[in-house]
Amino acid sequence: MINQLTISNETLQGISELAERLNLSINELLEQIVHGKLAVIDKEELEDLLDLQEAILAEADPDNQERISWEAIKKELNL
Repeated sequence: MINQLTISNETLQGISELAERLNLSINELLEQIVHGKLAVIDKEELEDLLDLQEAILAEADPDNQERISWEAIKKELNL
């Protein structure tokens, strides 16, 4: 069964460009989103998740295991 969907030319262009970047047809792109194989995420939320991932990796880095006292930080900042 084929259904009709009305969208603006601007929206269609954006979807087409996204599908092309992912080497998918528009239909394949939408199907993958519907079936949970692709996720749509807010850009700021993605940046926050990437920042968190970097922080976790930095904390796990053996070179970052030395703890610096608050007093040493204040002294270095002349506080």
